[in-house]
Amino acid sequence: MTKKTLAVITSFGGINASGRSSDHMGYKNTVFNSVSKKEQTEVLKDLAVMQGLIKFSTGKWHRDSEEIVNINDFITQNSDYIRENTMIRELNRDLYDPDGIILDQIKASAGGQLPTGFNPGSFYSSRQHARGLQMTIFGMSDTLGQFGINWSEIEEKVAPDQIAVFSGSAMGNLDHFGLGGMMQSRIKGSRSSSKNLAFGLIGMSADFINAYILGNVGRTGHAAGACATFLFNLQLGKEIIENGTSRLVIVGSAEAPITPEIYDGFFANSGLADDKRMIALQSQLKEKEKEPNQRKACRPFGENIGMVLGESAQFIVLMDEKLALEIGAEIYGSVPTVASHADGFKSSISGPGIGNYITLAKCVASANKILGSKTLKKKTFIHAHGTGTPANRTSESHILDKVAKAFGIKKWPVSALKAFLGHSMAVAGGDQLISALGTWNNGVVPRIHSIQKTAEDVHDENLDILIHDRIEEPNFFKAAFLNAKGFGGNNASALILGPEITLSQMKDRHTSKTFKHYEEKLEKTRKAINIYNENASKGNYKTIYKFNNEVLEGIDDLEITQEKIKLKGYKKDISLKS
Repeated sequence: MTKKTLAVITSFGGINASGRSSDHMGYKNTVFNSVSKKEQTEVLKDLAVMQGLIKFSTGKWHRDSEEIVNINDFITQNSDYIRENTMIRELNRDLYDPDGIILDQIKASAGGQLPTGFNPGSFYSSRQHARGLQMTIFGMSDTLGQFGINWSEIEEKVAPDQIAVFSGSAMGNLDHFGLGGMMQSRIKGSRSSSKNLAFGLIGMSADFINAYILGNVGRTGHAAGACATFLFNLQLGKEIIENGTSRLVIVGSAEAPITPEIYDGFFANSGLADDKRMIALQSQLKEKEKEPNQRKACRPFGENIGMVLGESAQFIVLMDEKLALEIGAEIYGSVPTVASHADGFKSSISGPGIGNYITLAKCVASANKILGSKTLKKKTFIHAHGTGTPANRTSESHILDKVAKAFGIKKWPVSALKAFLGHSMAVAGGDQLISALGTWNNGVVPRIHSIQKTAEDVHDENLDILIHDRIEEPNFFKAAFLNAKGFGGNNASALILGPEITLSQMKDRHTSKTFKHYEEKLEKTRKAINIYNENASKGNYKTIYKFNNEVLEGIDDLEITQEKIKLKGYKKDISLKS
């Protein structure tokens, strides 16, 4: 029996409340105290540039118009301030409600916003794009920068119909440039713009990538699964690579849910960490703060009162292993298993059910088969959905604990990134995946920084719910599990293999000659990645936006025969042979 090709991860990028995803910058911010001083300085510089606090020009660092004589001293002196402007913090009211329609009606002040001062739409001609779409352009550009391979090389080797893009949001683009503007227009006594409706669609992220970044004519779409959306899209990408339909797939999601309307919706169903309950919880836990401590508003698996919304855009490049070897792509891991299942009959749309037991058990069973029982038990970890609600802490911990028990796992390391980033809805699984890649690079699994201990009703007999960073050597962990639970019974889990085990599997399937050729090309790729990351750390992001670029209209721009379709400007033809 022929083994399925591995769907390998060959690039990643994006933006969320902790910073840029490429070069593991945002991840390192979540494990800041556990990385080297050199890496801390790199993270702080990157964040300071994003926030507009410093600028690199004419070979020197500047603050406003003044030259910074010693950049490291500047970073050290301002480190606390720089990091305070990242991750969950007090809402930027101008961003949250720019028109001031219902500003004071929702008493929740915490949000996982992009770093203060960073505007993704300022790096290209954003043309009143919804914020989620601005983040798509920046995040996908970041991903292609981290790729380290010119896109023309892909076009030379891959037919245009063998490239796919799966990306979108769960809620739609609901700010004033998207559906929010359309819905608010009558209230404000104005009319909707021509862009509101289109820009608000949940699959528009994929459309922007196709139309303005890649010029893609291959498969496209978006598998919406509430808070499991990223993993739903990941499953699609993995499957079409394995069956040979596509050779390269962009998988991602973008969500900008920090709007009054969405806050109001979650407040109405008691899922939101509002200020009043936050203060009451702080008092109950005998914490010193008398005002809402937004930093600790989201408390997965601890005593908690609700979730915090966060914005994020995360993307990866998946491809078949043969293509990755042929072009010399950096291999960050692989995706052997993604499972998605419904809950069966339910009493509540928002209530948990049995589907997530099935998805996680299937992924753990797959890991047991691939890695063996010993490695599964000792060298894997899990990113929990971990929303910070009382219902989640009991239901998800029971799922994790029960599956761990079934496979003989003890002290299974459990992280929950929403404590840092907030709940990015569709993108939540992407936040987890990007963090897992960071763990293989640095060896650190992030702690849940907002809790001192787990709540009494948490099921953790077989779990190690991390209240301290778990620090190991890079590549100590061989695999990670990602878990996502969405309204309506949308459950998904994924098994992600680390780069070491992925390359080991590939070496068993390919010749030494193939790998020698691969390693020669990889050296060039890594040089390009390093150049991109060095430039990006100085604010030179090279955002890609090709509006009205080489538009094909179908009259004189293609040739169709019974055997193929030839497209103007594309290097390979589309075969019509079965």
